[in-house]
Amino acid sequence: MTDTLLNSKQPAYVESALNNVFDIMSPDGDAGSQLIALVGVLRPRDADDGALAAERFGTLCNIIEHDEFRRLALRSCLLRLFADRKQVSFFADSGILPNSGFFSELWRRIVHRIFPAISDPDSLKDCVNLIFHRRDDHVWLEGIPVDLKLRFWQALGMSANDGIEAGKSQGEFAGELNGESQGEPNGELKGKYGGQQAVLLDSILQMLSACDVLAIRIGAMGLEPELARLSPRIEERDSPFVALSCEAQQLSTAYRKYLGEGESPVEDERQLMVLIDQCREVIVRVRARAASIGTSLSLTYLLWRLEQSLRRLEIMVRMLSMRHQVAVVSSGAGLETTPSDNQTLPALWVDFLGHAVQGEGQRQSIREHISRTIGLLALRVTENASRTGEHYITATREEYLEMWRSAMGAGFIVGFMSLLKVYSSLAPLAPLGFFAAYSLNYAFGFMLIHVLHLTLATKQPAMTASTIAGAIGEIRGRMRDVEKLATLVVDLIRSQIAAILGNVFIAIPTAILISFVVARISGQPLMSAEKAHKLIHELSPFNSLALFHAAIAGVCLFIAGLISGYYDNLAAYERIRERIEHTKWLRALLGPTRLSRFAVYLDDNLGALAGNFFLGVMLALVGTIGFMTGLPIDVRHVTLSSANFGLAWASLEFAVDAATVGETLLGIALVGLVNLLVSFALALWVAMRARGVGFSQTRMLASILLRRFSSSPRQFFWPTQTLVVDTNKHQ
Repeated sequence: MTDTLLNSKQPAYVESALNNVFDIMSPDGDAGSQLIALVGVLRPRDADDGALAAERFGTLCNIIEHDEFRRLALRSCLLRLFADRKQVSFFADSGILPNSGFFSELWRRIVHRIFPAISDPDSLKDCVNLIFHRRDDHVWLEGIPVDLKLRFWQALGMSANDGIEAGKSQGEFAGELNGESQGEPNGELKGKYGGQQAVLLDSILQMLSACDVLAIRIGAMGLEPELARLSPRIEERDSPFVALSCEAQQLSTAYRKYLGEGESPVEDERQLMVLIDQCREVIVRVRARAASIGTSLSLTYLLWRLEQSLRRLEIMVRMLSMRHQVAVVSSGAGLETTPSDNQTLPALWVDFLGHAVQGEGQRQSIREHISRTIGLLALRVTENASRTGEHYITATREEYLEMWRSAMGAGFIVGFMSLLKVYSSLAPLAPLGFFAAYSLNYAFGFMLIHVLHLTLATKQPAMTASTIAGAIGEIRGRMRDVEKLATLVVDLIRSQIAAILGNVFIAIPTAILISFVVARISGQPLMSAEKAHKLIHELSPFNSLALFHAAIAGVCLFIAGLISGYYDNLAAYERIRERIEHTKWLRALLGPTRLSRFAVYLDDNLGALAGNFFLGVMLALVGTIGFMTGLPIDVRHVTLSSANFGLAWASLEFAVDAATVGETLLGIALVGLVNLLVSFALALWVAMRARGVGFSQTRMLASILLRRFSSSPRQFFWPTQTLVVDTNKHQ
């Protein structure tokens, strides 16, 4: 079968390809191989082409609706796929995270990528994984409308004579079907391709076993110490997780008696559904509490796995709860449902199969595993960062002037940090010695800036991005919501401009003054002319890699923001304040009053201090790696670059032509812009991905900002009376 045939959008070619697949179907053939060929025809080359997938699936429905032979052949193939295969793991495990933990599962996936596991032909879970072997198969499957999927199950006609009567054995079902089929129209075909009753009964029994497995796992996960720590009430009273486990086993026992002996009607499943809802309420409370007192990677992983297991148990119980017509692979025509059911059996089956295929397709994906789990943790981390970020957005004139003051103070300190770096570069040190000297200089300098409540401009984006993402998450498409977001963006732009200019306007004069003082005391310039020209050349946006190095610095700033949020989360989760206050040797050393103040300060500022420290280490590390490997990598930070320019310019006694000075100042401005854009874009992307929100009103927002700039450009540089907005209202 050629690529032209498989990828043609003409139904005639697809119908021909499907008929070729049906022609190779036989009762004696391997069902898995036959279904692999069938899915291969349905699968579009581009997984995002849902329209093509739907068109091909519709062609399949047309064939089996009008051709009895092919309909029975496909039904037989599906039944043989289920027959004599282990199905418990398919129902209980497919698409659900294992209990091995995040890092153990990550290592397993890495090993599997190098040495793939051997598939078990007797396992339905492995067979489904072979049929939908591409990781993006779930994408085009989701593109097929639900109505079309339900039409497929209806077209198979599996509801015909599939009612399972209580008290009949598996052998009796098979015997009845084979005996009755001979006297019906197309009896020869049904006798050849039939036998579904025995398969359905076996699948139901295995589904019951899977429900037992899931219920026991949920009960065990509900008693995990980390979960009980955030929700003590599940230990103080009857746990809904344990109650769910007991109720599920009672329900499955009742089903088995009904199917095997017909002694009593099936027990009502509504109590189990109530317990599932109670378990979900506990998870919601735990997540809310984790948002305030912190979370961990293991807790995030546990909650995600628990939610998956509850969802899977709910779907299977709803499928099993169809009274008097209990079946797994059926179309659902005429099936009764319990009053609690709002979906038909085929709809539940389609929902379950979609999750199973997606989970199996991504079972070995390293990127998906990291992205899914870290994304949930990132939500907590970025929310911690956003609480800090609110302080970096000014709305009133008082806040704006305070931003200028704090930024100017930071620029003054950075001038001395540049001086220390120049002296460190003159020391006879090995590369690792230079790394230690530079990193300590940067790290403690940045930490001092924070301790003195000063502002380093480029630290803002990583903190403010989560605040913007939170505002985007609240937008419901209304114009007034976008207007509020535009006001927040204007406030942010104005604050960033104030911080950058405050840093630069003071860093350059401070560095010049320092250079004059050192030259007066020592009798010689702070640095040689060669070194000074080199520093100025490195800031040229046209003749150097300054902008590339500025982008690397932006990545470092973004990572520092995540580190800051992580340590804020860690301080809350590990209860740093209480632990410090109860440390005996610190109490004896500092005394109760000072220890309490120290504990409160560290609890409030651990994230910021850690972020600043690691930022300094990263800025020094990149240059060291570039020097040791010979790679053209380094960092350019706008405030540090401004101070370096001031030192170099003064050391040359201002003997630099105006064109070079202008080019260097342009380079500094562009370095600052790249620093901000890269760090802000990365932080905003992570914050929006963690929240699971998108933004479709980009053009509307850009239009509003352009209109505001045209009518009143001053508001982007100076707060006006009409824009006096409390930043807390942005949340």
